[in-house]
Amino acid sequence: MRFKIILQVNAAAFGNLLPLNYQYELSSFIYHAIAQADMDYATWLHENGFRFNGRPFKLFTFSNLLVPKYAIDRERSCMSIESERVEWLVSFLPETSTDKFIFGLFSDRVFRIGDKRASVQFRTERIVAVPEPAFERKMSFGSLAPVCIPFRSCAQRYATYLAPDRPEAPAIVLTNLLNKYRTFYGKHFEGDTGDFDLRVVSRPKAKLIAVKKGTPEASNIRGYMFDFEMTAPKELMKIMFECGIGHKNSMGFGMVKVT
Repeated sequence: MRFKIILQVNAAAFGNLLPLNYQYELSSFIYHAIAQADMDYATWLHENGFRFNGRPFKLFTFSNLLVPKYAIDRERSCMSIESERVEWLVSFLPETSTDKFIFGLFSDRVFRIGDKRASVQFRTERIVAVPEPAFERKMSFGSLAPVCIPFRSCAQRYATYLAPDRPEAPAIVLTNLLNKYRTFYGKHFEGDTGDFDLRVVSRPKAKLIAVKKGTPEASNIRGYMFDFEMTAPKELMKIMFECGIGHKNSMGFGMVKVT
């Protein structure tokens, strides 16, 4: 279930400069909001989530902030928000994602995103439930957040992040979707995936996202913004739309829109 959150920008509080890397802070805000609403669910989601082969899948995702008017300060790696409102899309696959739960989670929230040198205060003005599209076996999408596709061969110690037009990418995306399906429904997907295809139709634009910057756990994750066509069973198409394509969705990667 997907929701559009309209946020007011309170530039008088801390200014209107926002670091270009803010995905981790938005993810932390979601966990904090869940914790305040339901501590047991927050603890379970953070520590376990849905599990597949002992690996957690936290089945939600969110978009970049959709800012109507802005300016980029490359020297300071910041964005100057020049509009009074921004939009933000969040999407949850778990069954706890009822309208009442989500509206209670985000209504009347005032929160701050950023770091010591640049941050912006936002206030939730309105939340709108977004109708689910009619899923077909072949559909066109555009990314609303960077798409992360990790790849690691037997000879590699660490994963690298693939561009979506690499020949290995479709198989990685399909395996991830099948794992999400099994994790959520508790069974293997039995449909036909023989014609699964991921076809990139725009030039992928790389984005390097810093996570937990300034801490011992700091890392950089490379994702890509792009348009694509996907051929897949409707059940997998729904999972991709609701909780993201690729990996690290709960950290702000992989949300898409229908084009």
